[in-house]
Amino acid sequence: MAARQPHYSPKQIADALQVSESSVKRWCDRGTINTIRTVGGHRRIALDGLQAFLSQADRALVNPDVLGLPALSSCRKSEISGADTADQRQFRNAIAVGDEPTCRQILHARIASRRKDQGQTCAEIAEWLIADAMHGLGDAWCSNELDVYQERRACGIAHRLISELTATLPPPKSTALTAVGGAPEGDHYQLPMMLVQLALRERGWNSVCLGNHLPLQSFAQAAHDYHSDMVWLSVSAMADATAFIAEETKLAADLGEHIPLLVGGRALCDEIRPRLRYTAHCDNLRQFVELVAMMQLSLRR
Repeated sequence: MAARQPHYSPKQIADALQVSESSVKRWCDRGTINTIRTVGGHRRIALDGLQAFLSQADRALVNPDVLGLPALSSCRKSEISGADTADQRQFRNAIAVGDEPTCRQILHARIASRRKDQGQTCAEIAEWLIADAMHGLGDAWCSNELDVYQERRACGIAHRLISELTATLPPPKSTALTAVGGAPEGDHYQLPMMLVQLALRERGWNSVCLGNHLPLQSFAQAAHDYHSDMVWLSVSAMADATAFIAEETKLAADLGEHIPLLVGGRALCDEIRPRLRYTAHCDNLRQFVELVAMMQLSLRR
């Protein structure tokens, strides 16, 4: 999916923001804007990287037409189309207008019914509603049907809902297995990490989330310091694919055969994944939940 997104040069981004090209390049080099390097070493910025930067920096495009994006509509929508079910549609619309109580009501009602009938975890249900809504908001933002502040407000609501679910869980037992994880340098997305953290806590793990935008050598050090039974990486974006591959393979070597390394995230496309070293790759949260459940059984034998 990420490979099919439009990519822009620093000059195009500078023209759209009405700032200097040197400022954009500096933000790229600092990791403030998620950046991809071409084979020739040129900086390129994907649309989702631009969106994340605008949200975090509270900026707006002055000349969106430079990037082939339409000007923000004066008649913005409060309904976000594309949802598969009534619950997803209602949740999308509620989070788009900042109706946090309705979002919370839909989430908890879904958890009450689905956990009993289908055995789904809270994390899976949260992903089913929240990830779907954020994808819908992202599409609406690209079409200039929503403003950046609406996307940022939705992220805040999503963070609080997941944090509330995590807070309801009992503390891990003293005998619990320990998992250390987070997101690498260039990845500023927090929601995927929060969902993984919730999934592990539901399974009874002592889950240590190191945060995002971290050098991969920090994960090896943390695994040692926490005597970790498993390490996980959520990779939604990366600044430099070549550097990430080299650092990830070194991390796997440092962890050795006795500490499993689980990886996942939309940035791990078919081109990059075969060049990595890991114990398992998870396409979605359900796969992750099933895998850590099997690992619990094997590691405790």
